[in-house]
Amino acid sequence: MSYRCLPFVKACVLVPLISALCANGGGTSTSESRASSNSTTVALTEQIKALEDSGQLPKLDRSSDIKGPDADNNGIRDDIDAWITAQPITDAQQKAAQQMARVQQAKILVDLSDKSALQLLGDQSMRGVSCLVDVSKPNNQQGYDLIDKIEALTANTRERAKQYLAYNRARSGSVTELPSGNTCEP
Repeated sequence: MSYRCLPFVKACVLVPLISALCANGGGTSTSESRASSNSTTVALTEQIKALEDSGQLPKLDRSSDIKGPDADNNGIRDDIDAWITAQPITDAQQKAAQQMARVQQAKILVDLSDKSALQLLGDQSMRGVSCLVDVSKPNNQQGYDLIDKIEALTANTRERAKQYLAYNRARSGSVTELPSGNTCEP
């Protein structure tokens, strides 16, 4: 089973690159560059808000808090929970997406020096992937697409993305067995 993360990789590479290019100003003075950067940031913020208001983008928590709000303490950020609930998917797919979202949230909160916790998350992640793909059959791609979206939504700020990349560096070179049987949580 292959686990794709290309859309997230694009976001992690392109967003900082675009931000850096916009902030650089291309040879203008520092004050001109700051003014240009501020107007670019304002314009992007307005565009994001317009897309959120139209429903084309989900309304996400963009606080600097890595955990973000989770009022019901179910291990899923409230904004991601609301996004999953709003998706036109079956109940089984919704439960599987929530399972995957809990794992993604745990990845950005885990103690990176705790090797056993990292291994456990790797195992839980594989079970979540397997579950979501299984409940999406015969359209496996729909399951993979949901995984990619949950991954990107979870790492939606610079702080969260940096933490997620740190998790992936900590897991680099590790081995996780492909689970068998029903991997969905009850």
